[in-house]
Amino acid sequence: MARLLARTPPNRVFADVARSYGPVARMNLAGERVHLVSDPELVHELFLTRAREVMKGRGLQATRPLLGNGLLTSEGEFHLRQRRLVQPAFHRSRIESYAAQMVEEGRRHEGRWSDRAQVDMVEEMTALTFAVVGRTLFGTDLTGDARAFGETLEELIEGFGSLSAIGNERLVRMLPRGRALLARVEDLDVVVQRIIDEHRAGIAAGTAPEDLITWMMRARDDESTAYGSAMSDEQLRDEVMTLVLAGHETTAMALSWTWWLLSCHPAADAWLQEELGEVLADGRDPGFADLAALHRTRAVVAESIRLYPPAWIMGRRLLGDVTLGGWHMPSGSIVLASPWILHRDPASWDRATSFVPERWLDGQGRFDESAPGAPRGAWVPFGFGNRRCIGEQFAWTEATLLVAQLSSRWRPELVPGSRVDTRAAITLRPAYGLPMTLHAR
Repeated sequence: MARLLARTPPNRVFADVARSYGPVARMNLAGERVHLVSDPELVHELFLTRAREVMKGRGLQATRPLLGNGLLTSEGEFHLRQRRLVQPAFHRSRIESYAAQMVEEGRRHEGRWSDRAQVDMVEEMTALTFAVVGRTLFGTDLTGDARAFGETLEELIEGFGSLSAIGNERLVRMLPRGRALLARVEDLDVVVQRIIDEHRAGIAAGTAPEDLITWMMRARDDESTAYGSAMSDEQLRDEVMTLVLAGHETTAMALSWTWWLLSCHPAADAWLQEELGEVLADGRDPGFADLAALHRTRAVVAESIRLYPPAWIMGRRLLGDVTLGGWHMPSGSIVLASPWILHRDPASWDRATSFVPERWLDGQGRFDESAPGAPRGAWVPFGFGNRRCIGEQFAWTEATLLVAQLSSRWRPELVPGSRVDTRAAITLRPAYGLPMTLHAR
């Protein structure tokens, strides 16, 4: 199995396994007993209803050299404490204030575009979302770091993604490739530490912005636990790195796939333009208040995420013996569920592998996540329960506004003859980039 995963995109391997062996498939992978669950009801039961019986799986644990002990990798009381600390940054009032900054960064980015220019849309969206995260969450202009950070992060995502199928954190640190990747992590740490140092100096001088890092630096626990007092630079680093990856990489991939899908489906693009022509009739940029009217835009984003979920795999380790749908799974086993499989299952979705954004609109033409009628557990782009992505509404807001803003003025078109395929590592990336020609509308 490990050799097969090394030469074939893992998302396709797991999809073939699910088709061949049914709702629960058992396999051995790098010395681990692994169960692939592809039935939506069983996924919902284990990942949400019985969430206390599992912990994070080996995939994310193997990324600890990159993410440290941040929200994605931490467990138990410490994870809940960190989530409570970060949560205020994603309240509706804060997201409303972020919206204007998202659009401003979009305007600044497209200012570098020109009619008939050829770009790699993955690089473009990586740079744009990186700038948005820096501006909104960290009060810092990261545009100068975007290319170097993006290239390094891409290398690390692919590297740690492949190593996660081989071993745990300890083994990753022992392998030559793992040690080489750790050296690259230090390049990112330089950027993150600079952000932390600037905020500490700002707090001392009384000039620090009221952003996420400032809040985390000022926070103190009143509880008499081992995690009381202020956060260390190490923990700040882990949370910043986690939020950069979760808040920038996943949205960049969602946007990249969206531009490709619109390029491949001109009728869907025309359908989207009808809405943008009405909502943004005066040619203005969208704002937070427009989100309530951008139903087709959000449907386009949702359909892109359905077909190409950036977070394409979820893993858990069982804390005890579990019987799920008649299948017995012993304690310590790994359980995998893949949105790539669940989102494309013909038993749950009509025209399952087709790009049909209108499926997300109700009878009144309004966006509704329940409109497709898929069973629970079949649509899981942001995870479950207290492991559900803390920045979900941030991501929806950013993706919807940027698609509306940029698509109203530009029509990216895939360069003829370009090869497009998936590369499934920590996130689901286009394997060969997305070379596209920009056409001004």
